[in-house]
Amino acid sequence: MQYTITVFSDRGETLLDDVFEAETDGQAREEGIRRLNESGYAHHAARVTRSGRLIHFERAYLPRIVPTSS
Repeated sequence: MQYTITVFSDRGETLLDDVFEAETDGQAREEGIRRLNESGYAHHAARVTRSGRLIHFERAYLPRIVPTSS
């Protein structure tokens, strides 16, 4: 089956949009995570889909804004 992995910047821009093959949804999820780690996008928002079905979703790890006291 054909799967698509898409990675987004914190501003919503598409950083990666790639297609790959896997036999099962589980294998596609593992392959998607492997590709994220290898490409340096492990801490970016990303998704793996098949025919519009969400297989894996990764939230972005944005820095926490801590208010300073005045």
